[in-house]
Amino acid sequence: MKNFWHSIQLAFQFFTVLPVHKEIPLTKATITGMFAFLPWIGALMGTTVAAVIYCLTEWTASSEILLTFVIVGLFALFTGALHLDGFIDMGDAYFSYRDREKRLEILDDPRVGAFGVLSVLFLVLGKFVILHELFVQHKFALWMPVFIPLLTRVGMSFYFMSLKCSKEKGLAYFFKTHIKPGILITFMLITLVVAYSSLLFVLGFSIVPLVLIAVLAIAFLVFRQFTVRNFGGVSGDLLGASIEGMEVVLWVTLLLFI
Repeated sequence: MKNFWHSIQLAFQFFTVLPVHKEIPLTKATITGMFAFLPWIGALMGTTVAAVIYCLTEWTASSEILLTFVIVGLFALFTGALHLDGFIDMGDAYFSYRDREKRLEILDDPRVGAFGVLSVLFLVLGKFVILHELFVQHKFALWMPVFIPLLTRVGMSFYFMSLKCSKEKGLAYFFKTHIKPGILITFMLITLVVAYSSLLFVLGFSIVPLVLIAVLAIAFLVFRQFTVRNFGGVSGDLLGASIEGMEVVLWVTLLLFI
């Protein structure tokens, strides 16, 4: 039970802006549990966002632009823009068009370059436009901001487990060496089954969740190949970038498919 609670605290401490001012043991059990609970932390953030959107649509005359801004802004706030920072660093490194070693150096550089700024600008604007279109076309539903963050974090875990680290140092490498892959894969599969079953209970029969899972799998494979070709392995920044990138892909899927 103690490991269970420690894992939840670690998930909040490393992947959200919620302050957890406590030294928590970083063991194989707690780190594996941290990644196992991460999708549900995403779903919790999404539930909060959905509740805010519900209140705004029911009790105010908020426009589609304001609702879209609230969704984008709240997710950035809850994560402390951690994943956006990873996307910025990836953009700087990739668009430098340098060799692999130099790209890895740029990933570690805390400074922000023009390519990183442009990359995150297009990402945020793209997400904003897609969400706005979902509202305008009356396709947006409250289950979406709950299910998509859960799904992207499941994808991130499979992505992380499938690759070696680009460098044998840093937080990502430490986490990688302390994950129990078999246990984490089992947790991720259980998470998918529970989330999918819950969504079917809410929606009734629908192939939309299956389509999202299939698109996530394809996006995971494409980004995995991109990572191997350009960086030689995974890093903390690339983990954050994978969440942001997969999230946009899933929002586009909803816009085009529903």
